[in-house]
Amino acid sequence: MKTALFIIFAMTATVASPVLALVAQAKPQSGDLTLVIAPPFGMSIDGILAASGMTDIYPDRAPIGAFVQLEDTQSYDALIANGAWLVLRGEGILELC
Repeated sequence: MKTALFIIFAMTATVASPVLALVAQAKPQSGDLTLVIAPPFGMSIDGILAASGMTDIYPDRAPIGAFVQLEDTQSYDALIANGAWLVLRGEGILELC
């Protein structure tokens, strides 16, 4: 039983560590490339970006995510207030890809 718990813990830590590293990043600043993640239910990424007065900067995007350029210091707060789940620094995401 101890071995099974150890294996489960080790696998969980291995799978979760890249996600935790991305979420634990510093808050994006003005001018940063940023990945905006929308919830799978509720407002779409198009609605969140339109309500925040922003547009995506890459031609291709995922159904619930888009890369944007933060225009000013209030852009981050506007995205969160309009329903974005996560607003992450885009440079770290692009390094993984």
